[in-house]
Amino acid sequence: MKTIWQGAIVKLLFGFVACLFIGMLSEKTFLFLFLYTLGLLAWQFYELYRFHHWIHRSSRSLPPDSKGIWGDVFDAVNRLQKKQRKSKKRMQQALTRIESSTSALKDGVIMADSTGRLEWWNNAAGELLGLVKPVDRSQPLTNIVRTPEFFRYFSQKRFGETLIIPSPAKEGTYLEFQTTLYSKNDHLIFVRDVTRLHLLEQMRKDFVANASHELKTPLTVIKGYLETLDMFKDSLPERMQKGVHNMSTQSNRMEHLIEDLLLLSRLESNQRADSDQWHNISNLIQVICDSAKVFKNSEHYLSWDADEESAIYGSYSELYSAFSNLVVNALKYSPDGGEIDISWQVNKEGGVFCVQDNGLGIDPRFIPRLTERFFRVDKGRGSDTAGTGLGLSIVKHVLHHHDSKLEINSQLGFGSSFSCHFPRTRIKHPTLPELGTIQEDTSNAR
Repeated sequence: MKTIWQGAIVKLLFGFVACLFIGMLSEKTFLFLFLYTLGLLAWQFYELYRFHHWIHRSSRSLPPDSKGIWGDVFDAVNRLQKKQRKSKKRMQQALTRIESSTSALKDGVIMADSTGRLEWWNNAAGELLGLVKPVDRSQPLTNIVRTPEFFRYFSQKRFGETLIIPSPAKEGTYLEFQTTLYSKNDHLIFVRDVTRLHLLEQMRKDFVANASHELKTPLTVIKGYLETLDMFKDSLPERMQKGVHNMSTQSNRMEHLIEDLLLLSRLESNQRADSDQWHNISNLIQVICDSAKVFKNSEHYLSWDADEESAIYGSYSELYSAFSNLVVNALKYSPDGGEIDISWQVNKEGGVFCVQDNGLGIDPRFIPRLTERFFRVDKGRGSDTAGTGLGLSIVKHVLHHHDSKLEINSQLGFGSSFSCHFPRTRIKHPTLPELGTIQEDTSNAR
C-alpha cells in the first residue's frame, strides 16, 4: 500500500513539473497547468464512474482493469465482497439448518417482536394455531389467539408460569404456552399439545369431586349415629366412650377434608359460589379474626390493622376462605402465647393482605412446594394440628381467580409471613385514583 501511494505521488509531481517546464518554455504556464489539472480530474471521475458501475451493476464480475491506487481499490473491494459472500453463505446455511431442525420439532416455536407481532414460526406452530404464511406475518399474536386468558397472560407478561388454553385451530385440542423474553424484549414462545395431560387432569378433578360428593352422604349418616351415642355416653362403658370420642374426632376431620376437596374442585373448575362485588376489607378481616379467636383453647396474641376506607373487588366466600386459611395456619403452627399479626396495606401497585407469626417457621427449601395438595413439611405432626393439607392450595387458586399472587417468607425458628398481593384494578382507596376498569358501585361493599 505504501509503495503504491509513493508511486502515485511521484507521478503526480512529475506531471506537474513537466507541465510547468513546458509552460515556461512556451510562456503559457497557467494554461498547461490548467489542462493538466483538468485531465487529472477527468481521469479520476472516469475511474470513479467505472467503480460505481461495477459495484451497483456487476459486482459479482471481475473488477475493471486499472493501475495505481484505483487498481488497488478495485482489488481490495473485490476481496471484501468475496469474503462477505462466503460469510453470508455460511450464515444462510446456518439459518437453513436451524429452520430445518425447528421444523422437525413436534412442539411449536414462535418468534414475535417486543409488541407481540409475529415474525417467524415453525410448521408445528402453524398447525396448532392455524397460522398461514405470509398472511399472518406481522399480525399481533393476540389477534390470532382470541381468549381472555391469553390476552391477560400476554399483555400482563405473566411469563413466569405456563398457560393452558384450547387451540384456536383444532377443536378438542389443548395447548400449553411458555414464553421467554430475549434481546430487546422480543418474545420466544413455545407451544405444546397437552391434550392428553389435560384430559387426565380433568379426569382426576372429576374423580375427586364425585368421590367427595359420594363420601359426604355416608359420613353424614355416621356422624348422626355418633351424635346419638354421644348423648348417652354416660351410660356407656369407659372404653366405648373413648371409642365414640375418637370416631367423632376423626369423622369431623374427614368432614373438613371433604369440604376442602369440594371447595378446591369448584375453584379448579372455575365454578364461582358468588359473583365479584366490592367488599369493605376491614369488615372482612374483623369477621375472620372473630372466628379465629375461638379456633383453639390455647392463648394467642392476635392483632390486626386495616384501613376502614379500603375496599376489595372479588368473591366474598373465596376471599374469606383464603384469608381464614392463612390465619388458621398461623394459629396451628404457633406455640401457645404466640403472636399473629394481620395487616392490610395499600400502595401504588395495589393492596397487600399479610399474616405474620413468630411460630415454628419453615425451611426455605420447602417453600416452593407449600401450595401443593396434601403437602406437609412435617409428616410426623398429629392430626389435631396437621389439617387437611389443602389450605394453601385453596389460597393459591383463590388468588389466581383474583389476578393476584401469594408470597411466602419464612425461616426455621423465626416464624413465617404470608402475603397476598392484589392488583390496583381490584382495590379502592381514597388515596388511589380511580382506574375505571371495574364498573361496580361501592354500595355493594359488605
